[in-house]
Amino acid sequence: MKKSKDEQQVPKQDAETKQEETCEACEGDVEAQSEPDLGIDRDNMSDEEYIAALEVKLGESLAHEAECRTLAQRIQADFDNYRKRNNAMAEDMKALGQSIVIEKMLTVLDNCDLARKYIRDEASLTGFNMMESQILTALSGFGLQEIEAEGKDFDAKFMHAVEREKDEQKQGKVIEVLQKGYMLSGKLLRPASVKVGYWE
Repeated sequence: MKKSKDEQQVPKQDAETKQEETCEACEGDVEAQSEPDLGIDRDNMSDEEYIAALEVKLGESLAHEAECRTLAQRIQADFDNYRKRNNAMAEDMKALGQSIVIEKMLTVLDNCDLARKYIRDEASLTGFNMMESQILTALSGFGLQEIEAEGKDFDAKFMHAVEREKDEQKQGKVIEVLQKGYMLSGKLLRPASVKVGYWE
């Protein structure tokens, strides 16, 4: 059964009407979005008053934007400083941990020096020296360095005089190292205990 022409046109007209209504609603939304509420009563103002009010609002907006930018820059600077402090603290803690472990290892090296005096077998002494050398090489990788003291002028910054010996030729010089001193990454870890020559 066929529909009459009028019946076929009714749905078409309804669709066109709905489309027009939708477009008008969209235009209304766009107008509402394009005209934000600035707290200005436009209807009761002349054009000059309206422009003056807009200029005031613009100035306030620019001042607020500058304040927000300054605050953002300050927050960014604070965060950068925090990150740098955190990294520096982490490095300090790492260095402190290394120094504590290496300082404990110095006792092992001291005992190596003492044990060497009692080794009579040449082959055993060679193996012992190699073992000690490996320990020193491993620790030097962390920045450990022995203070060269024997035969040098006494330096109170890096040496601790525990004994004196009367010797005119070696006055003010280190005659013997009683306990080796060490630097760690350019900083004094332990001063060398030495015997110093003097003359009166």
